[in-house]
Amino acid sequence: MDEEKRMVDSFEVKHAIHVGDRQIIFAVDDTKTDYPYMVCNCTWDNPFGVEEYSNAAASADYLEMMTEFTSRVSAQLEAVKTERDKITVPLQLFTLEHCIPNDYGGSIENKVVVIRAECLRPEYRTADKQLVLATGGFGAHANSRGRAVYTVNLYSGKESRWNREDILGMVKPECMPDWAKERLKQIQTKRQVKHKKQEPER
Repeated sequence: MDEEKRMVDSFEVKHAIHVGDRQIIFAVDDTKTDYPYMVCNCTWDNPFGVEEYSNAAASADYLEMMTEFTSRVSAQLEAVKTERDKITVPLQLFTLEHCIPNDYGGSIENKVVVIRAECLRPEYRTADKQLVLATGGFGAHANSRGRAVYTVNLYSGKESRWNREDILGMVKPECMPDWAKERLKQIQTKRQVKHKKQEPER
């Protein structure tokens, strides 16, 4: 069975490389004799996770557009390298030996858990992307049929949604690095202040 062709408007996607926060796309529409080749960016930054295309360029010159395509990919690689160079903590991955294995019979809410490396994009498989505080979601509860686990990344403070099966386990206390302990305190304090502000006045 043939795979369904991916289209961007009337252009068929021939090449797509995802690096960092976006995907770079090279697409073709042979019916457009004046500009059959097109390069654009694709992101999923909206709350619904819908594909959004931007910064499109088109031409009748294949080499021109392929050069544009490879240039954008190279620029994304450099951006990720620059981002990684700014990380101030050890990058070595957390593995199962650093974890209390994921036990679906127990709650992980308000626990520091480790995201499975294989669930992260290859360029983001580093420790700073793995350690998160599970803050809620049905998947964080014991024996739940729900899968969603809402988290806060200890290093960046970014909030994300994962599935329970994406979690390797709770980090062992003795394997918790000092930077993560400090960030955890800051996040917990911030959450407590936010919760108090949201409490109704009596």
